[in-house]
Amino acid sequence: MTSIPVEQNISLDNEILNFKQLIKKIEEYKQIGNQEFTKYDKTNDNLNKKAVTYYSLGIECFNNNFQRLKTKETMNVINDKDEKELKKLVSIIYSNLSLCFINGYEIDKALESAIKGTEIDIDNAKCHYRKSLCNQYMCNFKESFKSISDALKACNNNTIIDKSLKQLIENEKKEIEKKLKKLENEEIECQNRIKEDYEQFQQFPIELVWRDGFGRCVLASEDLPKGTMVLRVSPFASVLEDHKIEKNCGFCFKKINKKDRLNQNCKNCKNHLLCSQCSNDEYAINYHKEECDILNFLKEYYPSSQTRDFRFMFRVLLNVIRDKNFKRNQTTKTTTTSSSSSSSSSSSSSSSSSPFSKENQSKQWLNHENPFIFDSYKYLINLSRTLDKVQPEQMEAFKRSAQSVITIFNKLRGAKFFEQCGVTIEEIIEIYSIVLSNGHEMLHPLNCHTYGLGIFPTGSYLNHSCLPNAFWYNDDQGMMVFRTLRPIKKGEEILTSYTDITTECSERRKHLLKQYFFFCQCQQCKFQSNLTDQYCLSCKNQLTNSTLCFNLPNNKNGSIDSGFNYHCSKCNSINKQLESINPSFYFTNQHDQRTFKKINLLINIMQQRHQSFATDSINKNNEYLMKGMPDHIVYKEITNALEQSMILNPSKVSADQVFTNSLIQYYFRLFQTLKLEKQIDTKQLQSVKSKILQLLTPIIHLPSSHHKPSIEKKLNY
Repeated sequence: MTSIPVEQNISLDNEILNFKQLIKKIEEYKQIGNQEFTKYDKTNDNLNKKAVTYYSLGIECFNNNFQRLKTKETMNVINDKDEKELKKLVSIIYSNLSLCFINGYEIDKALESAIKGTEIDIDNAKCHYRKSLCNQYMCNFKESFKSISDALKACNNNTIIDKSLKQLIENEKKEIEKKLKKLENEEIECQNRIKEDYEQFQQFPIELVWRDGFGRCVLASEDLPKGTMVLRVSPFASVLEDHKIEKNCGFCFKKINKKDRLNQNCKNCKNHLLCSQCSNDEYAINYHKEECDILNFLKEYYPSSQTRDFRFMFRVLLNVIRDKNFKRNQTTKTTTTSSSSSSSSSSSSSSSSSPFSKENQSKQWLNHENPFIFDSYKYLINLSRTLDKVQPEQMEAFKRSAQSVITIFNKLRGAKFFEQCGVTIEEIIEIYSIVLSNGHEMLHPLNCHTYGLGIFPTGSYLNHSCLPNAFWYNDDQGMMVFRTLRPIKKGEEILTSYTDITTECSERRKHLLKQYFFFCQCQQCKFQSNLTDQYCLSCKNQLTNSTLCFNLPNNKNGSIDSGFNYHCSKCNSINKQLESINPSFYFTNQHDQRTFKKINLLINIMQQRHQSFATDSINKNNEYLMKGMPDHIVYKEITNALEQSMILNPSKVSADQVFTNSLIQYYFRLFQTLKLEKQIDTKQLQSVKSKILQLLTPIIHLPSSHHKPSIEKKLNY
C-alpha cells in the first residue's frame, strides 16, 4: 500500500498541533473502522474495504504528522506517555487491519500489517499472534513459532493480562509445536524414503528432496523435453463413480463393450465388472473378493444412494488392514523364530513378501512397458492432513462417517473386526482427513468428466503452482501419470496445480487457503495480484494495485464507495476504484487480458445461459450477451482469451504450456457447438479438431492411450 499523496492531507496537518490532538484524530478513524468491521456480514469472505480504508487513513494520519510534531520547535519537551499511547494506538490499528486482510484472504498484506504493528509496539500480543497465523498460511512454521512465542512474551509483559487471549495463544503454540514435530518426522520419513526407494525413483528422471518451507519436492534430474513422463504412481486405492459401475472395469477402469458387460459382471454382488484382461488377473480377482460382500450390502440397503465415497474408504481400509496384518504377522514370526538359522529364513524369502507389496501386485502392472512407483501404508499415513484445521461440525461429520464404515464392517466381518485388525476410529478419522486432502478425481482428458476417484501418495509429493510445468492423467492401468507441459531444466522443481488456474488470482488464493490451508505465493499469483482492469481517466495510463491509496468514503445516499483509489504515477491524478465493471467493457474497451477477468466472465455467461433454461433467470448485466452471442462464438472468445492471457506475462511461457487442460476442454466445447450449427463449417471443425489433437498428443501419449477410441468417437463429424 502506498501513502496518500501529501497534498490531500494539508488541511489535516494544519489542524493537528500536538500529540493529544493527533491521538484524538487517529482514535476517530479507528472507531469508525471498528464500526465498519462489526457490521460487516460475517459470511462475506470478501475484503471489508471500508474498514480497511478507515484503518489505513488512521495510519496515514500518523505517518504524515508524527515526525512533524516530534521535531516542531515548540515541542522541545516531548511527553513520553503521549508518544507511547500514540504508538500503542497505531499498533492496534495495524492489528485490526491485519485481521481485515486475513478475513479477506489477503495474507501477504495481513503479514505486512502485523509486522509493522509489532515494530511500533513490541508488546502488542495480537499483532504477534496474527503474524504467526500469516506465517503458518505461508508455510513458514519456524517463523510462526517465533511469532507465537513473542505473542506469549508480550502477554506476560502487559500489566493487565487478557486471560482469554493468553489461553488462545498458548493453545496455538501447542498446535505449532505439534506441526513442527510432524514436519521433523516427515523430513526423516522423506530422507528414509530417498534411501529405501532409491531404485523406484531411479526409474524416472526425477529426484526427491526435502526443502525447508516447502517440504517434499520433486526435481528434474536431467533436462526434460515437453511430453516426458516424469512419474507413474499406482493407486493405494481407487474406485469408479457410481454411474460408471455398470459400464467400466472395476479394476483398471477401462470402458467395457455393452455386449460384453453381462458376462463380465460379478455373479454374486452383480455390482462389479472385470474386463477380459482383468478377469484373468489373479490379483484383480482377489481384490474384488475382499469387497464383494460390502458391495452386495450397499446395493441391497442403499440402492439409490451415492456410494462412491463409502466404496473408496472401504478399499483404502482393506489395503490398510492387509498391510497392518502382514507387519503384525512378521513381528510375531520374528519373535517366535529368533533362534532359527539364517539359512532356513532365506529359503522362504518368497513367503515373507507382503500381500500389499509391489512384487505381489497385478501381473498387468508388473509386466507393463512403463515402470511405476508403489506406495505402502506408511507413505499414505505420512501425507499432509487437515485434522488440526477442521471445524467442530466437520469433525462430527468425520466421526459419523467413520462410525458408519465401522458399523458396516462389523456387521459383515464380526463385531470385533477392527479391534482385531488394530485399527481405531481415531485412525480411520485421520485416514479420512488424508484422503480428503490428497484424493484425486480421475478425469476424461477431453471433456474433464469424472469417472473415478483415487489416492496416489507419491503423486501428492508434487507441489502446487498456478504456472504448472507438469500435467497428470490416469492411464489404462488406472495409474496416475505425470508428463511435462513444457521443457524443464535439470534441477527445476516439477509442479502441478491443485485448482483451476484460469480463475482470477483472488479466487484461486481463496480456494487454496480454504481447501489446502496455504496462501499461494507462486510467480503467477504475485504478478496477477498487482494487476487491475482500470486505466487513468486523465492520461489512460494503466493503474496497478501498487498505487492503491485511500480517501474518506462517500457514505451519502447509500453510496457503495469504499474509499479505495488509485494514484496515477504518470499524471499524479486520483482515480476511484470501480466496485464493479460492466461486462460490455471487456468487449468494447482495451483491457488487460492477463487478469483472466474476461475468461471468467465468458465462462459465467455460459453457466448462466444453461441455468436459465431451467430457471428463466438471466443476469441483467449479461442479458445482451446472452441474446447476441451463439454458444460457439462464446467458446471461441474463451479460447482466444486463454491464448492471449499469457502474452507479456513475465514467465515467458505460452498458454498451451500452462493451460493445456483448459484449452482442450474449451476447444472441445467449441467443437461440440459448431457441430450443432445449421450450416456446419467442416473446415473450421477440422481446424478445431486438429488443435485438440495437437494439445492432447504429447501430454497423454495419445497413440497408446486407452481414451483414444472415445476421443476419436467424440471428435467424429
